Amino acid sequence: MKKLRHGLVVLVLLTLAIASSTVGTASAAAPTSPFPAVVTDIANLRSGPSTSSSIVGRLQRGEEIDVMAQVGGEEVYPGNSTWFRLPSGRYIYSALTAPGTGSQASSSSTSGQSGRWIEVDRSAQVAKAIENGEVVYTALVTVGTQAFPTPVGTFAVYNRVLNETMDSATIGIPRDSPHGYYLTGVLYTQYIVDGVALHYNYWSPPEAFGNYPGSHGCVGMTLADSKFFWDFADIGTPVIILP
Repeated sequence: MKKLRHGLVVLVLLTLAIASSTVGTASAAAPTSPFPAVVTDIANLRSGPSTSSSIVGRLQRGEEIDVMAQVGGEEVYPGNSTWFRLPSGRYIYSALTAPGTGSQASSSSTSGQSGRWIEVDRSAQVAKAIENGEVVYTALVTVGTQAFPTPVGTFAVYNRVLNETMDSATIGIPRDSPHGYYLTGVLYTQYIVDGVALHYNYWSPPEAFGNYPGSHGCVGMTLADSKFFWDFADIGTPVIILP
């Protein structure tokens, strides 16, 4: 009887070990078609999708890489837990990259269309100016926080203000509250929906652009980038916000 019980215990332990191994394998992201990306700052390559994983290499700003898969990992910046797995099997945090400079727009809904439109990748925090299906300009941006997310969908520029004053009281947030604000000199403001706009953001630090969200839903840009998109767009220009 003791031998039988011992054998059952061993069998159960082996079964649990196999199940655990199977679950670990299934949770890994399956390889996808590679897509290009460019490194936006000096970035460590790691053995796993977390900053606690060992550093196994380093990439320089401007280097182009092929991304094999997107996987969930450590949420280094609020709202972004996406890591990229490279052909080498190493990992880079997605916030340290921007989409590659391919000539085609990434949105299938506008593939082959003519004219001008703007595409904002909320996760990558990148805005593209697209003309006749080709990307003519790319900019790193900062988008809305989890508390005030930038809306996803297809919109259009409905109002343009060259030099705007933004007051949180106009959207129901008292100026003296934790989320209140009163900002003057907000240049090149282009509204797309419910007070959400593309505009110059002078109050966020340079490292915010392309790295972490910091707005109340708007798409913030550097001065040079906001000026480009102001000149590129007009009333009615489509703006597509991707997740």
